[in-house]
Amino acid sequence: MSTPVFLLRFQHSDPIDQTKNRLKKLFKTAGFDKIIEKNDVTAVKVHFGEPGNTSYLPHHYVEPIVRMIKSCNAKPFVTDTNVLYKSRRDNAIDHIEVAAEHGFTSEKLGAPIIIADGILGRNESEIEINAPLNKSISLATELVSAHSAIVISHATGHLTTGLGATIKNLGMGMSSRKGKLTQHSVSKPIISESKCTACGVCVNWCPVDAITVGDDFAFINEGICIGCGECLAVCRFNAVKFKWDSSSELLQKQIAEHALGIVKQKNGKMGFLTFMINMTKDCDCLAQKPISLIDDIGVLAGTDPVAIDQAVYDLTKKQTGKSLSQIAFPALNAQIQLEYGEQIGLGSREYRLVETEF
Repeated sequence: MSTPVFLLRFQHSDPIDQTKNRLKKLFKTAGFDKIIEKNDVTAVKVHFGEPGNTSYLPHHYVEPIVRMIKSCNAKPFVTDTNVLYKSRRDNAIDHIEVAAEHGFTSEKLGAPIIIADGILGRNESEIEINAPLNKSISLATELVSAHSAIVISHATGHLTTGLGATIKNLGMGMSSRKGKLTQHSVSKPIISESKCTACGVCVNWCPVDAITVGDDFAFINEGICIGCGECLAVCRFNAVKFKWDSSSELLQKQIAEHALGIVKQKNGKMGFLTFMINMTKDCDCLAQKPISLIDDIGVLAGTDPVAIDQAVYDLTKKQTGKSLSQIAFPALNAQIQLEYGEQIGLGSREYRLVETEF
């Protein structure tokens, strides 16, 4: 039997109080109140938005979900993980400040803000998946520790996967720094001679003593380096770089396998809300004011991430003649993540769309 995917149609310009009330009804209609048990510590995974970006999902769509989790007598926290690239979101201290600047505060949401992989992204747990590419994967510890989770995603295009929606928010968004490195890169870090100050901090943090410091800059011995990314995290001068050279196909498969890790670990205690509003060419990680590519459709809810992303693909294609990913990056095949996700047991591409009437 195909899995139900619930569609609530709305526009981002609709009165917010009206939309909040409809989101609360959607929460129950999708059965999320049956997923979350009394006294659960429940993660609400979001994207707080890159500084300078204006298309991220605003906090007022998250607050009613937090309220509904509390009505289940559970204990929600709102969370994201640190990014690999140099940004105010690459460490928990600045990341929380960015979240607050974008309206994500405990006062406005009714739940604490916690960065799930720690101050520098090293707070991680290994999860065994025995998938074709990875036997185990590294996820953010506080997301693993949570008893249940509601994952709130924003459907956009993506420059390396074509589509960034539920699967990407799970696989990339719930991984520790090590997990993100596994997905993104097949190369070792390099040090920019012009930016390095030879301070030696990276030497102290390197777990295998692969770094030496000369008179003017540090050097990484690739024969010893294990690609863990400690040097990337601790460098304060933006002197450490990775070559992001994974192909789109490999990256999509890696993302799907990392998504599988958290879905298997939660064992049915996850619900997904994926918003199809302000759908832009690039993801919310870019510090820019992007332009929407497709008119708003609404939000999808369900318990199968593959089914939801397949519905995003189908609904956007039905509305415009081309899917969101085909409009944003026509050279990329975004269906790889859907096909591979189904292949490894992440979910099913078969679904039954149920339009809500409230």
